[in-house]
Amino acid sequence: MAGISDEKLQELRDRVDVVAVVQRRVGLKKSGRDWKGLCPFHGEKTPSFYVVPDKHIFHCFGCGATGDAIKFVMQLDGKSFREAAEELATEAGIDLKPADPEEARRSARRAALAEVNEKACIFYERVLWEHPRGAVAREHLEKRGVSAETAKAWRLGYAPNQWDQLCKSLARGKVDLKLVEEAGLGVPRKKQEGLYDRFRGRLMIPIREAGRTVGFGGRLLEGESEAKYLNSPDTPLYTKGSVLYALDKARDPIRREGVVLFVEGYFDAIGLHQAGVQTAVATCGTALTERHLELVQRAGARELVFVFDGDAAGLRAAQRASEIAAAAAVPARVLVPPGGEDPDETVLRVGVKAFRELVSSAQSALEFLLDRALEKTGSSIEDRVRTVEAVAGIVRAAPTPLARDLYLEKVAERIDAPLDAVRAAVDGRRPAPGKKAAQPARQEAPGRPHLPENLALVREELAILAYALHSPEFAKIVDDSGALARFTVAAVREVAERALAGAREGSLAADALVTSIDSDRLREALLRERAEQDRAGRSRRDLELKLSHHRRIAEQEAALRKVLKNPRVERIRPR
Repeated sequence: MAGISDEKLQELRDRVDVVAVVQRRVGLKKSGRDWKGLCPFHGEKTPSFYVVPDKHIFHCFGCGATGDAIKFVMQLDGKSFREAAEELATEAGIDLKPADPEEARRSARRAALAEVNEKACIFYERVLWEHPRGAVAREHLEKRGVSAETAKAWRLGYAPNQWDQLCKSLARGKVDLKLVEEAGLGVPRKKQEGLYDRFRGRLMIPIREAGRTVGFGGRLLEGESEAKYLNSPDTPLYTKGSVLYALDKARDPIRREGVVLFVEGYFDAIGLHQAGVQTAVATCGTALTERHLELVQRAGARELVFVFDGDAAGLRAAQRASEIAAAAAVPARVLVPPGGEDPDETVLRVGVKAFRELVSSAQSALEFLLDRALEKTGSSIEDRVRTVEAVAGIVRAAPTPLARDLYLEKVAERIDAPLDAVRAAVDGRRPAPGKKAAQPARQEAPGRPHLPENLALVREELAILAYALHSPEFAKIVDDSGALARFTVAAVREVAERALAGAREGSLAADALVTSIDSDRLREALLRERAEQDRAGRSRRDLELKLSHHRRIAEQEAALRKVLKNPRVERIRPR
């Protein structure tokens, strides 16, 4: 990390009491030499979260979260590495200097910009609540159903419809006008010296991150402007594509529930939080980015729900967001509020319980993308071929074999083509003339083979295999459990069978078995899993949990397959 030497970081890790750091946020109980409790990064009822003082680390056997005290503060509070390290260093009385001079200068600059933003935030708040000019904003909030309590909690304010009131106020407070301009609050005059206010006649929404105000959004209420909403420009403190509005308030609920709701507007997020849906976040006047996905995943989100407007712009935004989620292999769904409503209007009308039911029944993002692609299908042969080419990636990304089969069926019916022909085209093969196309063996692209089954099953099977390869004791537990009969990946099952046979004979050649796996991707995934278990430690209890979890997923998958093959069950037809 720039500016902090490796020696200082090691001193910090050695001296910080990781148990004390974690105990501030997690109830821990002694478990042998370690401590355990309920994981703060995902919802659970049985403790699988351990803190290991001897190694200065934490690890959750449920969700896989692991790291040292610095990583814990980063993940739980959404702080950068430097911010987390500096916080812990201050507590431990460690001086991290000498810092990189250039980084120290940038850090001081960001702190100065945050201070200017804080003074501006206070100015806007006072205008909203204490000045007659704030009446128009108070009336607007009342009409939108935003209570005064909520508005104050979110530190909303009002920029009066005057030319330079904020700049004058900051100048009277001896604030350097260069900082005011750099923070995006003031704009240089063209015909004379000085600045004028960027935000005028607008309801002000402060954007906060890591405990400080980094920028603003402004909703026009008075005056004329082409922009209904105006946002702070990018600054050394604020980059729109790297910040999510309301994430500072949503972080803990996201961690508890594992789901995040992406909405389009600031007031969509505020309204949902006020109603009790506290996992909502909004992009700051920009399209969803991969960085946004990283932020919510670090906060503990395992699934995304896009709740965008039903107009053309909202559907385009939902499509783009769904494509980004699909590319990142993050489970996602799409909810379009009924009647063209905004999400905050819907939750006010139907109530939080009914709104949560709408979210639960939202369409999968992959199916949403599939429907969007099928809408554009023409009647000519060329159009239908292009449609199959357009949807092939979506179908191949289906999370389970059942979903894949249903997607294929929907495509075949929509373009009025034989199901086997569509399946062959999606799989990139040519069916034999005059013969019914057989179910294809899924081909692995060089260096990146397709994992044919439910990814959750694959991960569990690799973890169980890694345990079996570690020792005859663990191999016997796997053998006795009967788990191999439920393995879905042939290559993994074959190696596991050989491992168990070797353990019975007292000749468990783990490394040779790993090398024998032909698939580069599976072999590398298994090696990563073994390395992770080496770092985190292994236990009989953890293996038993993995075996139990694998059994549940496998049984659910088998039930779905049975339903799919039952001729008496009416297939789902596209509307």
